[in-house]
Amino acid sequence: MSISAATVVRVAFWVLALVALVSGYLGFESYLAEENGYPPDTLELLYLDLQLFVMELAGDGDGPLPATLEFARFAAPAVTVYTVVDGARLLLSSEMRRIRARKSKDHVVVCGSGTATMALVERLRKSAGRIVVISSGHDTAWADRKVMHVTGDARNPATLRAAGVHRARKLYACEADSSTNTAIALAAHALSRRSGASPLATYALIPDPELCAALRARRLSLPQESRLRLDFFNLDELAARVLLDRHPLENARPVVVMGLDAFGRALLVEAARRRRIKPPREPRLPITVVDENATVIVKRLCRRFEFISEACTLTPIDACPDDPRLVDRLAEVSPQRVFICYADQDLALKTALTSPRLWSCGPGSLVVRVEEAATFGRAFRDVRLLEGIAGALHVFSINDEACDPELIAEDLVETLARAIHEHYLEKSIARRETAVSNASAIPWEMLPEELKAANRAQAEDIGRKLASIGCAIAPRVDPDLEFAFTDDEVEQLAIVEHDRWVRRLLKAGWERGPLRDPDERRHPDLDSWHNLSETAKDKDRDAVRNLPGILSAAGFQIVRVERPARHPAGHPSGG
Repeated sequence: MSISAATVVRVAFWVLALVALVSGYLGFESYLAEENGYPPDTLELLYLDLQLFVMELAGDGDGPLPATLEFARFAAPAVTVYTVVDGARLLLSSEMRRIRARKSKDHVVVCGSGTATMALVERLRKSAGRIVVISSGHDTAWADRKVMHVTGDARNPATLRAAGVHRARKLYACEADSSTNTAIALAAHALSRRSGASPLATYALIPDPELCAALRARRLSLPQESRLRLDFFNLDELAARVLLDRHPLENARPVVVMGLDAFGRALLVEAARRRRIKPPREPRLPITVVDENATVIVKRLCRRFEFISEACTLTPIDACPDDPRLVDRLAEVSPQRVFICYADQDLALKTALTSPRLWSCGPGSLVVRVEEAATFGRAFRDVRLLEGIAGALHVFSINDEACDPELIAEDLVETLARAIHEHYLEKSIARRETAVSNASAIPWEMLPEELKAANRAQAEDIGRKLASIGCAIAPRVDPDLEFAFTDDEVEQLAIVEHDRWVRRLLKAGWERGPLRDPDERRHPDLDSWHNLSETAKDKDRDAVRNLPGILSAAGFQIVRVERPARHPAGHPSGG
């Protein structure tokens, strides 16, 4: 850990102050004893000594001063001058930081004081410009001048104005409480709207995954784009994606997930989601799940996400982590990966270190979830506490890995765009299409940016289309609440989808042509609905019919709120 030059100078002057105090006391004691012929009083010596720091030397003698007193009468005022100057500097710099924060523009605002906030700011320091941190606690010392601090309640408009939120480009609400983060986002929206500034991208941390899904569903149901580009994110869901990117499940050997807290559930869903877009000839992934309530939780998850049981073969084990028979049962599985996901990180680490039969599963086979790696990861590296098993055991930090601005920026629209493409890819695989026969039948990461943008535009319009027929989006917690479009609704929404698609392509410079030609930007279907072939119309109808399945894969469902007046089938909505 490096020490700043200012800290070194400050410590040096404090040492000088102590030396000056002692030297002055001893010097006065010697000087006054010689002048008066008797030892001076202790309180009198202390009083005279302290006067040196206000640049006043008491005494009536004419003789030479002792060397210790001579040193003290210069050192003490020097300390006083430094203290005054340093205090003025701190006050001035604090005021300047407040002014800079208030006058900031196109900066990033982070609200919170916990470990998630710290991890996010550390990431932002490497990529973002100016950063303003709002917290109710003391000013955190950052080694970077571009990080400023505003003390106060981020739900208060006055505090948000002090942080220059009305001129910011992004805001992250990272308090521990979901309602506080939601209130911060709404307060920022109101302030940004009144100021007439550019739309503010706001991301609110929601620790509870079910509540996060519910809030995202409401956000997705908005029929019109709000001035506030609002999204809600959950660190467990983001961390599950990072973990499987880093430790992919590349074969059909068994997997063990120990602990079905929020992160364990998110990991199980993400593993199944990735497995379902594998070729149909590959077997289902066997996953053994360990938790005190494994059977109940697995049943609930499979009911909410049907693709889990389609992509995986689940074996729930209702057991506590300290069950002596548990490790023997897991050793018989011979897993390719063991994910220890208990929310109690001490319990997770204890389980990993007291299960030696799991150490021999292979390199990187044992992954332990912790809140932050600073406590465990660095200690194990520096002290080499995991010597001999470090190749098998990996410590995975939720906060350090998930508090990534790029991951958080992949908002709900991005998530649904991925779901739309994954649904398309799943259908392509079922038709045995390959990247050679269909250039779009490739993973999302390899998809050209233009096709990604097309999927995002389709996802962004879902709420508007559903609102037009009296429907809304809800988290998928009640699959028995069945939904199906009527034929009239399919036709109506297919027309709306076609009109949206036409407007987007025309805006991008495409023209109608006899054949599809991406290079020349020509497409035969850039025409009104009535002039389309039935084959072209069916593409739009299928896009509508697929919506329930796409939303289901993302954890949502369509709910009919009201039945609006029917529109004549086949009547174009415009464009």
